[in-house]
Amino acid sequence: MTQQLYVWDFPTRLFHWLLVAAICAQYLTAEILDDAVQWHFYGGYFILGLVIFRVLWGIWGAYYARFNQFVHTPQATWHYAKSLSGMTSLSGMKSLSGARPSEHIYVPSIGHNPLGAYSIIFILSILLTQSISGLFITDEIFHDGPYYSAVSESTRDVMNWLHHQGFNAILLFLALHLSAILIYKIFKKQNLVASMLHGKKQQDDTASWPPTKNHWLRFTLLASISAVAVYLIVVVFAPELADDFDY
Repeated sequence: MTQQLYVWDFPTRLFHWLLVAAICAQYLTAEILDDAVQWHFYGGYFILGLVIFRVLWGIWGAYYARFNQFVHTPQATWHYAKSLSGMTSLSGMKSLSGARPSEHIYVPSIGHNPLGAYSIIFILSILLTQSISGLFITDEIFHDGPYYSAVSESTRDVMNWLHHQGFNAILLFLALHLSAILIYKIFKKQNLVASMLHGKKQQDDTASWPPTKNHWLRFTLLASISAVAVYLIVVVFAPELADDFDY
């Protein structure tokens, strides 16, 4: 009998939707709105904090949000990808201890599938690159990143290139992500958007999987650590801006 199981904890869902809002805001402040570059910088700092939090949450967070629960080997991921086209079959269930099978066969979990796992690693890597490179660039008019004056011109050029190319990578990820949502909705009858809103997923064998927990104290601690880390990076450790004006 199919039942609903609480899989996506509140901190994971909050991270997801804050990231969606932040990426949209970054596009608006960079491409559409006038004189919004400073807000673009603030958005970059916010995204940096989100990425730091998600990495920490992936290590010490809720069960289904942990990297060691859903990241599989490339061989297992390839096997899973082939299974989507009917080239092979899935079998078995992953143990609650998180142990990996000895064979290169994907053992399904109720959380992220292997392709979803690598997409998370991909987008976190791109966003981290975007956030860090943004610390070293300028709008060439009024606003400089906090580390712009601390590096050479060649380094600034590299960071500027990374920042703009990273945006194209984010667009590619969004296209693939939306396509995956539609595929799951149409062919697998799973509403991934709704699951990320209320945190529950349909599962036939809920007895084999524990419901997740929100871990409020841990969430507060890791969110605070992330905020402090961003403050240290952007404010405390950043060199003083060079004064180019003569009075």
